[in-house]
Amino acid sequence: MCAVENRKPGRPKDPTLEARRKAQILDTAARVFATYGFANTQVQTIANHVGVGNGTVYRYFPTKEQLFLSAVERGLKELETELDAVEARLDGIELMREAIRIYFAFFQRRPEMAELFIQERAAFPHHHRPLYFGTPNDERECRHRQLFQRLVDSGVIRPIPQERFFGVIGDLLYGTILTNLLTSRPADPDAQAGDVLDVILNGLLTAKAREEKR
Repeated sequence: MCAVENRKPGRPKDPTLEARRKAQILDTAARVFATYGFANTQVQTIANHVGVGNGTVYRYFPTKEQLFLSAVERGLKELETELDAVEARLDGIELMREAIRIYFAFFQRRPEMAELFIQERAAFPHHHRPLYFGTPNDERECRHRQLFQRLVDSGVIRPIPQERFFGVIGDLLYGTILTNLLTSRPADPDAQAGDVLDVILNGLLTAKAREEKR
């Protein structure tokens, strides 16, 4: 009888490989889409930048549309995670100041995401969701309501309609990051957050003008 040969096991499968590969593809896709635009980008170009075959990209993301939207959603989720952490540890004016600063700092660090949000509105008009500070959707309605109530209870803001609060601030912040992108102006997150917060909280009228307005 022949002896049975004990073969050594092969290299164990890395359980984190898939997650790391997907992250690498999405990071690269965001930059390539931002540079060339959704319509002009070929999946092969993204695969070449990653250093993998076309089939590898399609294994994770079956269509170019899914790849693009996944890159957008990943960036938005990253922003939400950073802002949620601020909500958990700060309150009042400090919460508003730090949240706005982080919002601007994110897009300074990841300018390609601002470009992708513009492209998303054009290529997928029915898919677009408001960005964090925008009008709350079903998923974030409860969190926004709690945040707004905390700011009112702390005496920082007056009790205006919640939708108006998030809508106006969202438009102001979103408009700022788009202007930064489209004009290529240098952006200082701390300075821009300070300017926005000053106008939001203190307004433009002097105390005398506000008194005369009454």
